Amino acid sequence: MTIVQTIAIPSDYRILLELPRSVPIGVEAQVSITIPAVLETQNRSEPTKPVKSFRGILKDRGISIERLREMQHEDKALEDAADERQKRMR
Repeated sequence: MTIVQTIAIPSDYRILLELPRSVPIGVEAQVSITIPAVLETQNRSEPTKPVKSFRGILKDRGISIERLREMQHEDKALEDAADERQKRMR
């Protein structure tokens, strides 16, 4: 089942996703939200802020790039273990 709907972005920038009752409870679904990369400036209520660069974010933090990669691998292992536990509970 594919559901496609075009909406206007509300003033509070929040959307509510309500699924049809025909969708079985407990099934895994992939949800995709596509927002255009280029918006017309006349539709913007506020000017866009520049994206802050992450270059040098670890400088003077005592974390090397190698340690950061180790931390990423540890996080991934924890996520995989949690996913595995969740699958066993079903």
